[in-house]
Amino acid sequence: MEAMLQQDVYTFNRRDDVAPDIPLGSRSALDVGCGRGGFGSTLRRVLGPEARIVGIEPVPQQADKARGSGFDEVLDGYYPEALQGRDDRFDLICFNDVLEHIVEPWRTLRATHEHLNPGGHVLAAIPNVRYLPVVTGLIAGEWEYQDIGVLDRTHVRFFTKKSMLKMFADAGFEVESVRGANPVFHQSRRHKPLRPLRHVVGSMQWQHYVILARSLRSGS
Repeated sequence: MEAMLQQDVYTFNRRDDVAPDIPLGSRSALDVGCGRGGFGSTLRRVLGPEARIVGIEPVPQQADKARGSGFDEVLDGYYPEALQGRDDRFDLICFNDVLEHIVEPWRTLRATHEHLNPGGHVLAAIPNVRYLPVVTGLIAGEWEYQDIGVLDRTHVRFFTKKSMLKMFADAGFEVESVRGANPVFHQSRRHKPLRPLRHVVGSMQWQHYVILARSLRSGS
């Protein structure tokens, strides 16, 4: 039951931590893996009523719930297959806690250019495997998968900030901003005493990174 409740929160997360990085000029947006639609509501609030907002969700029950959350349309299935046979292009495509679930996220990003308008952006939130609790656990010989978080048992890829940036560059994107989010000092009582050392801890303090990247190939 606890795991189900955790996943329920996961799939209806509004992602207020990502909202500041949404490009305000976007007239259309695609939310990949939209869950129950929490981020769809955030996109609608930020981009306004005139923006076209589409979601893609592989779990039918979640997709049904998302259809009442600010989307103009929610497609059943996986990305990018759910867009086959359509000529949709977007100013913004969002991958919040999605790329780490994909076996070949590099290929997914490369395929994203054809679904972006010229100058379009990708906005992604990606867990940081160099997160302090993960690193200290690894030093202690522990690597325990969990129902939610950096070591979510459904994650098949793990990234550091450096490898995230390389993935986007190799896929033909220019990273315009990268920002750490959810610092460990706010998430873990155990690590709060280390807050004065946050400059020493560096990138290990961030649970995930929010990346905004512009396509260098879209519209071709």
